[in-house]
Amino acid sequence: MDVRRNVSFTGLTTEWYCLLLPFAFIVDAMSFDPIVQVSVSEQVAQRLLTMIRSGLLKPGQQLPPERDLASMLGVGRPAVREAIRGLALLGLLRIRQGEGTFVGSLEMRELLEPLEMVIELNAGTLEALFDARLVIEPGVAALAAMHIGDTEIARLHALVDDEQALLGNPETFAAADMAFHETIVDACENPFLQSISNSLYVLGKKSRRVTSQVEGVLARSLQDHRHILDALEARDPEQASQAMRRHLCRVRDAYAASGSLTKVAEGTADV
Repeated sequence: MDVRRNVSFTGLTTEWYCLLLPFAFIVDAMSFDPIVQVSVSEQVAQRLLTMIRSGLLKPGQQLPPERDLASMLGVGRPAVREAIRGLALLGLLRIRQGEGTFVGSLEMRELLEPLEMVIELNAGTLEALFDARLVIEPGVAALAAMHIGDTEIARLHALVDDEQALLGNPETFAAADMAFHETIVDACENPFLQSISNSLYVLGKKSRRVTSQVEGVLARSLQDHRHILDALEARDPEQASQAMRRHLCRVRDAYAASGSLTKVAEGTADV
């Protein structure tokens, strides 16, 4: 449709004609896509989300019963029910049978659960996650080497000792492994990197579960952790960064060698 054909300049003075003519071309380039109407349930979800963000609804707080909430918002119960289910899938709300609906803990690990499933089902996304860790975590280790204190060093030594004793128990070893990485992240003293690093580490839970079953991988991880700890204790940022990078490359290679990337791509992985 040529909008310019419907724009009439009849009767205008030369000055007005020159002024308005460019707008005919602007109108011609405009998009007349239909306006998308937001469903009532989406509006309810947005309202609840705003209340959570603003602190009006706090972690663990119980929401009013469905009937009361619908009355307060001036909508039907089906819209409220759909909104609650959607927010529950995102981890923002928790539905307890026989008790009601509560605001979730809003802790990072809980909120990342839906994204974790996406990563587990998408091989390309999992590879991108490894790439992200390789970009972020060596830098975090370098910063940690500059800021780490004796208390954190002592904790890392204790965790490495725990890992040594847990080599035959992959599940318990994983808990010590997570604590080791979290201690390093905390020591970097950068809240932005702490948030990013912890998110990436939580999202990598699937890969660690798989690699822990690969023969010899826990022993290699323990060895890597000792090298990382040595660099941190020496307060050597460059060595800490390199040791962390080598460790992450080993983890990535072990995961690839397990065939899990191929299985995920084919939809046959046990997730």
